[in-house]
Amino acid sequence: MNEKYLLRLQEDLRLKNFTQNTCDDYYRFTKRFLEFTGKEAMSITYADIRRFIFHMKDNESKKASTINVYTAAIRFFFEYTLGYVWDPKKIPKMKRDRQLPVILTREQVGLLIDSMDNYKHKAITSTMYSSGLRVSEVCRLRYEDVRRSQRMIHVPLSKNRQDRYTILSDRNLEILTEYWYRYNRPRGWLFPSTVRDEPLTTAAVETFIKDHARALGLPEGVTPHTMRHCFACHALEDGISHTFIQQLLGHRSPNSTDVYLQMTSKALMGIRSPFDTFEKMGMEARGDGR
Repeated sequence: MNEKYLLRLQEDLRLKNFTQNTCDDYYRFTKRFLEFTGKEAMSITYADIRRFIFHMKDNESKKASTINVYTAAIRFFFEYTLGYVWDPKKIPKMKRDRQLPVILTREQVGLLIDSMDNYKHKAITSTMYSSGLRVSEVCRLRYEDVRRSQRMIHVPLSKNRQDRYTILSDRNLEILTEYWYRYNRPRGWLFPSTVRDEPLTTAAVETFIKDHARALGLPEGVTPHTMRHCFACHALEDGISHTFIQQLLGHRSPNSTDVYLQMTSKALMGIRSPFDTFEKMGMEARGDGR
């Protein structure tokens, strides 16, 4: 029923020059929305969109951030593919909870990486942590992106459609080199999937990271992105400048990097609580032991 609109959506997304991940997500989310309504696209109303949002929130317990991405996809479809004028007052952006991400200690990160028997998994995890990469970025690395002599990793067209370079640690280079020899010296995708000429999927990485962290009894909520968070926090603790970390992570705004400042143990070290400035109270103050 809506195949022609979905084909047009794919064209519009390509014309907009979104990243492939964004194109795939917007297409998938819009298709799911259309299937939920069971209507022809041109007959869909704001009431249908609101009903879909409440369904995701109440029946599927999706987070506000996820619902907002769905809404952005539907809005793009309405504005660019159908040519409608979007009224944001009728579909307000959902306020997100600002939860701090899970941060592992260095010992926990080391345990996670060192205990991986699968060397491909070990190489992927160590690269995300040692270079601060997103899971989508590590999956799409090619052999030539690892600049061994310069100790750098080239990250092509990341989330913000910009190239950048990040660091390549000596220890991670050793792991990558061993992986490369063990896995038939891949020359295209650095981490290929079992499908010919395709990179490993982000879903596959998420599955093995979560499973391994759970098996080790690490804190709840460990995901591939946890490695990136840990890189940023541990680098701050080591005295690396906020600005340099922002560049390594590929953040356009310093606000995206600021969240790590309050999560480092070093940020709280040396800060004296006002309570410690009070005169001694209680038993010591009375001097009678009661």
